[in-house]
Amino acid sequence: MRALQRGTSWGGLLAGPMAWAISTQLNYALVPWQCNRQVSVVLPVALLLALLSLLGGALSWRAKRQGGAAFKAQRTRVSEQFVADLGMLAALLFALVIIMQGSAALILDECLR
Repeated sequence: MRALQRGTSWGGLLAGPMAWAISTQLNYALVPWQCNRQVSVVLPVALLLALLSLLGGALSWRAKRQGGAAFKAQRTRVSEQFVADLGMLAALLFALVIIMQGSAALILDECLR
């Protein structure tokens, strides 16, 4: 609960790559299902996972705004702020990558292999 209130500097570093990995795996795993049912779910899933990535970036931003939000006393404020900056940028980058991968569903048919 403390992480949601004060943020966590590594939120974007964790959420961004995790959302991208899930998105990539779902893009491959859902192909047979989409082809059989002629329903495209890649783009909505991509938007939800991009939002998950951005929420991790928001946690990093919140931690930076709180002054680092260090959970351990041995971590310095400067290092926590650096990790928070890196988390925000990583979350934004991975959200963009997820959106770009999902936007291929606008062009390509579900049954193309």
